[in-house]
Amino acid sequence: MKLPSIFPFARRHRRDFSRASARHACAIEGSVMMMDRVVTFPGRTIDLSAGGALFRPRLSYLLYRRDVPVCLTIGSEEVFGRIVGTTPKGFGIHFDEPLDDETLAAILAEAGAAPAAAASAA
Repeated sequence: MKLPSIFPFARRHRRDFSRASARHACAIEGSVMMMDRVVTFPGRTIDLSAGGALFRPRLSYLLYRRDVPVCLTIGSEEVFGRIVGTTPKGFGIHFDEPLDDETLAAILAEAGAAPAAAASAA
């Protein structure tokens, strides 16, 4: 059934999506501090790119968080960003400033993950 043109918002248009940076699967112990409540949650970064990360806290359940400023500690680095979404896998974090290639390579090397071998462009 075709919807009338008075409901343009009801139609779904598939948008082509591409990431700006390659993602790297990893398992890096760290923590995330919620800047609004100044509370820290230990956990693990399970996906890392120059522009963001997927962080899984060691909580038995995840509370929905969005647009919360955070400080993510990855290895010996601290990166500031915002939670852009919550999934069953963890918190999606977008960094305020993208990581440069050297810093990203150093974090992955410290964790034992090779940048070229773990890259996935999806």
